[in-house]
Amino acid sequence: MDRHPVVLILAAGKGERMRSDLPKVLHPLGGRPLLSYCLETAKSLKPSKIVVLTGHGSDRVRKRFASEKAVWALQAKQLGTAHAVLCGLTALKEKSGLLYILYGDVPLLKPATLRRMREVRHKEDASLVLLTARLENPKGYGRIVRETNGEIARIVEEKEAEDWEKEIGEINTGIYLARIEDIRAPLQQVKKSIVKGEYYLTDLIEELLAQGKKVATLELKDAEDAAEGLGINNRAELAHADRILQGRIRRGWMESGVTMVFPETIRIDASARLEPDVVLHPGVVIEGASRLRRGAEILPYSVIEESDVGAGARIGPFAHLRPGSKIGPGAHVGNFVELKKTALGPGAKANHLAYLGDATIGARANIGAGTITCNYDGFHKYPTVIGEEAFIGSDTQLVAPVKVGKRAWVGAGTTVTQDVPDGALAVSRQKQQNIPGYDSKKRKKK
Repeated sequence: MDRHPVVLILAAGKGERMRSDLPKVLHPLGGRPLLSYCLETAKSLKPSKIVVLTGHGSDRVRKRFASEKAVWALQAKQLGTAHAVLCGLTALKEKSGLLYILYGDVPLLKPATLRRMREVRHKEDASLVLLTARLENPKGYGRIVRETNGEIARIVEEKEAEDWEKEIGEINTGIYLARIEDIRAPLQQVKKSIVKGEYYLTDLIEELLAQGKKVATLELKDAEDAAEGLGINNRAELAHADRILQGRIRRGWMESGVTMVFPETIRIDASARLEPDVVLHPGVVIEGASRLRRGAEILPYSVIEESDVGAGARIGPFAHLRPGSKIGPGAHVGNFVELKKTALGPGAKANHLAYLGDATIGARANIGAGTITCNYDGFHKYPTVIGEEAFIGSDTQLVAPVKVGKRAWVGAGTTVTQDVPDGALAVSRQKQQNIPGYDSKKRKKK
């Protein structure tokens, strides 16, 4: 079977219906840009080369994906999909071999489906294989028109379709696998559309058939599979794709041993990593490249951003781990506690109403309710270090940079501005003074 294909990703469109200054392929889905999903799928094919064709917002797209090993090509004027492929072929320079044509705004496509397309091409010795899907509501898509024997005859765009053609439920996903040597010349024969003044890639089908070339199809038949071919053209379609992606992500992690209570309320970004026996409660949000290790439990309505949660740790409810936080094994982060770029050591506890930013907290330390690390002076951020088994009393302010030693104690209501030695007690509040008869005097005065 053919090996090492070339992949061409079309990502030049402006995406006018997104109503955004952001290039369409950079809009986020599951915490990642749309284009990242297509690139990931392309790389799974082990291609000899990946070409990304950009147009609108080209500089921004290339900058965002500067680390990708891809060939970048430009479609300076958006003259249609057939013109886009010709621009891509110019950058390829390959004279023969297999070419996948993918789209940067089709994020749900699975590598297995593309491998099936290759099997179809090999079996039928086709010049081109087209991925189609059957939808209950095909509005907006080009329709697949077939001969009486079931062979594909052509693709008709909806704006140019007759009423009977609009009733067809099989649609064109725009995903192709073709032999480069078989499509170069036919692409140049595609004529400009009278309706939109563009060169449609869909017209390539008729050109190939007219030359006696074999065109085969692979159909995505059920609703779940058909979602693979969905393109993103507006915010509503982006939200629809997000629901599908979240369903896939949750199902995948549950199959891997993660427990979810009321999973429909839980949101997990595509870059997150979870280990078996993690437990997620309702309303939990896990963002970015967070990692939750074996046995960690995230209680309701907690948000985890770009953080690492250790084995057996307990987070929440209503906790917020901001980027750069690292929670040690068995540590507790409780109600309305916020961490930012903070390491909480093994077995350490911050159970109530605290803000801990730019801090390193030792194993088994206890952070009292209302504790705040004052890490920002209006210009710079400063660190706080709390030693192993230290005890920080409630309503404490730690004015960074400051260090509290191992097994040191800080009395409730203290403002710590100097380092506290190991094993010492720091107390900064004034001595309490009681004024007898204050209430009666106050009332008499009024």
